Amino acid sequence: MAEQKLVTVVIPAYNAANYIEETVNTVLKQTYNCLELIIVNDGSKDNTLEILEQLKLTDSRITVLDKPNSGVCDSRNLGMSKAKGYYITFLDADDLWDLTFLENCIEKFNSDDNIQAIYSKAQVINEKSEKQDEYIDANTIKSVKDTLEWKKGYVASMGCTIYTREIVKKAGLFDPRLSTAADQDFHVRISSLSPIIGIDKVLFYYRVHDNNMHSNISVMEKDHTLVFKKAKEIGALSSYWFRQKCFSNLYLILAGSWWKDGKNKLKGIYYIFKAIIIYPPTLFKVTRKFIN
Repeated sequence: MAEQKLVTVVIPAYNAANYIEETVNTVLKQTYNCLELIIVNDGSKDNTLEILEQLKLTDSRITVLDKPNSGVCDSRNLGMSKAKGYYITFLDADDLWDLTFLENCIEKFNSDDNIQAIYSKAQVINEKSEKQDEYIDANTIKSVKDTLEWKKGYVASMGCTIYTREIVKKAGLFDPRLSTAADQDFHVRISSLSPIIGIDKVLFYYRVHDNNMHSNISVMEKDHTLVFKKAKEIGALSSYWFRQKCFSNLYLILAGSWWKDGKNKLKGIYYIFKAIIIYPPTLFKVTRKFIN
């Protein structure tokens, strides 16, 4: 049997007392158990740190780092700096893994030495961990254009993605200026270096609740505009019409967010019109959605 390679799992935690123990257990009970778990308490104001200190006593694979609040990116960067694993993955403190997540991913890595990053299909769960009839597909992301275009089925969440240490080192640190767009920014850099291979199995459970960072719609446009600016600087948005298409897709996401989560239909309509104006073919996409 081939020697197992260590996986580093980094969990940033801020006021995560309601979910952190369940999340940690889905890591510790993985069928592939050659792992270390680094949990970074980001200045939580609830009893998250107390829970983490108790969990640390139950399993020697757990390391708890405590720091003043400085955001999810700084927390991930700190965890990354302490990582010893051949593979690195980042799991948010309220999301869950299928117990075979790592086993399936490592099996995929072992099938091809050229693979540098992998992500899996996901299913939405609610605040009670009840599975919802909502899925996020995982098609192989072949290039940075797939990441920037926001194509359905080509969006890799951090919690369902695992990387070789080598490609993470090349991609660099998370940008602390970002919050809601930190994942996309990181994956722009990853996918500019290597494809992100999709696994068509539900191995990740993405929790949707009122405290999700992505529910902060007001900062989404600012964050993602910065991501596109950075992408332009590295030549990933060199085509005018591709750039317009990317922004149009972003505006559609903002429209849906305001319409549904922000409960502001006027702002939703505003962003729909904005999406169509900067990239007219979007009109056909919007029309098909309303017809269907």
